[in-house]
Amino acid sequence: MLGKAIYEGIVVDVPFASFFLSQVMGHHHTTFYSSIDELPSLDSEFYKNLTSIKRYDGDIGDLGLSLSYDEDVMGQLVCHELIPGGKTMQVTNENKISYIHLMAHFRMHTQIKEQTAAFIRGFRSIITPEWLHMFSTPEVQRLVSGDNAEMDLDDLKKHTVYYGGFHSSHRVIIWLWDIMSSDFTSEERAMFLKFVTSCSRPPLLGFAYLKPPFSIRCVEVSDDQDTGDTLGSVLRGFFTIRKKEPGGRLPTSSTCFNLLKLPNYSKKSILRDKLRYAISMNTGFELS
Repeated sequence: MLGKAIYEGIVVDVPFASFFLSQVMGHHHTTFYSSIDELPSLDSEFYKNLTSIKRYDGDIGDLGLSLSYDEDVMGQLVCHELIPGGKTMQVTNENKISYIHLMAHFRMHTQIKEQTAAFIRGFRSIITPEWLHMFSTPEVQRLVSGDNAEMDLDDLKKHTVYYGGFHSSHRVIIWLWDIMSSDFTSEERAMFLKFVTSCSRPPLLGFAYLKPPFSIRCVEVSDDQDTGDTLGSVLRGFFTIRKKEPGGRLPTSSTCFNLLKLPNYSKKSILRDKLRYAISMNTGFELS
């Protein structure tokens, strides 16, 4: 799925650990000592614990460590030897550096070897490693999940499509963009984008490359049932009691279509409050 997303230029909101992306890209460490700096991307607390062993001034032997790693597997404690016979070998001041790197290598490679291999097979069935050799690990992360830059609201407005009676000069649309630019914080704008597209970051090349295009459709505020375009909408049509109070409906979304379903609110303040509530509670999927 990730390979297909990259191939199609689809941004997904999935941050990967740098060591994992390095393996996906085909970067192979020739020694244990070349990979420990990437351990914080997997487990920063574990990294701190290991480096504290390096700085320990006393006798490491007093800590009772062995060249092994104990893992809780469904309630059962499983001992993994870092080297043959490791569970009977004590960690000492003389071998503590080797222990640190052996442990890091186990966590980032040996422990997840089968899962990583399966992921790489699927990924490389679409994306060959040679295609990624021109990129660094951070650049590949950007290919996957987009740029962590501020959203270009003007670019989004320029490439938004309107349906159901909405247009760029409609009062609700004017309110919406004004709320987005003046009232919402950067974090709320990212939440809004995720609410509609399932990803909080814009496409790398701009919203002109968002497929399907970002769309806004007008729905009536008095119609608290959905528009019938999903199975959930049909089922709710049988069980939902209709409410008549205006402005009672929240904005919803169809993330597969990058579609915001926005009620034709009568006041800007209602639009702002309802939209802020919807994106903060992540209600789009449930009510869509």
